[in-house]
Amino acid sequence: MATMGLVSGTSGNVSVRLGSYAGRDLMAITASGVSYDTLGADDIAIVDYEMEPVEGEAIPSSESLLHVAIYRRRPDVDAVVHTHALYSSVAAVAGVDIPPIVDEMVVTLGGAIGVSEYAFPGSSELAENVCDALGDRSAALIRSHGSVGVGHSLEEALDACALTEKVAQIFVMSSMLGKVTELPADVVEAETAIYRMRRGKA
Repeated sequence: MATMGLVSGTSGNVSVRLGSYAGRDLMAITASGVSYDTLGADDIAIVDYEMEPVEGEAIPSSESLLHVAIYRRRPDVDAVVHTHALYSSVAAVAGVDIPPIVDEMVVTLGGAIGVSEYAFPGSSELAENVCDALGDRSAALIRSHGSVGVGHSLEEALDACALTEKVAQIFVMSSMLGKVTELPADVVEAETAIYRMRRGKA
C-alpha cells in the first residue's frame, strides 16, 4: 500500500477478519501511529470488536470502529484497506460520487463509488456513514478524508483501493476537460450482475 503511493507516513490502516474464538469476533489490524517503513509483526493488534486486546501490546488503529462496522454489516468481507490516496481524496473533499465511467470499476467494484456523509475521524458515526456509502460494493470515498476498499482477501481489498484511485484520477481529469461520460444504463446493469455473481450474490 505504501509502495504504491496510496498512503504516506502513518496514514491509512489495514485489517483482516479472524473469525470467532471463545465467543468473541476477532480481527487483526495495523497499530496506531506506526510508520509503514518500520511496521512489523509486533505492530499488528489482535483485538475483538469491542477493541479489547487478545494478543500483543500494539494499540489498534484509530479507525478501528470503521473496520468493525464493515465486518458487522458485510459478512462477505474478510479484509479492509483504508487509504489516503491523492485523487481519491480529491473526490472525497469535493464530495462528489464517482459515477460508472469505465467498465472495470463496475465489474470489480460494483458500480458507482459513493461518498459518505461527513463525520469526525475515528467515530462510530463515520463508521456507519461509510458503511451506508459502501452498500454492497467494494469501495467508497470517505468525505474529506480518503477511501476504503474491501474484499474476500487483503489482495482484493488492496486491488479495490488501487482501482478506486485510478478511476478517481480518470474522473478528475475528465472533469477538467469538461466532459465525463457515464456508461449506458443497460451496460451498468449487466456488469453489476457480473460483479454480484463473482462475489457469490447471484
